[in-house]
Amino acid sequence: MSIEQASAFLENWVVENVHSLSHSPDNIQAKRLAKRCLEDAKQQGITKADLEQASGQDLVKCMCDAQVAVADADIGELMDEGDSVKTDPNPTT
Repeated sequence: MSIEQASAFLENWVVENVHSLSHSPDNIQAKRLAKRCLEDAKQQGITKADLEQASGQDLVKCMCDAQVAVADADIGELMDEGDSVKTDPNPTT
């Protein structure tokens, strides 16, 4: 399997499977995600070595980083939503 194919698979898999968490990203969840990712990748002929070479790191670390990225994006969206809330400088009450 080519690194380009493994990289595309990994990117798509993360987008489809790593979602916002109600708690901080953790190693246990990252291990679960890595295991599921590897199981799905094997069905497409992609090895763990292919995935790790494509990501440039250990697959568990890759999933941990993906969790952090999702959490950061969620926080950014919340911050943007907070910025769009307008307050009346002259309330009538």
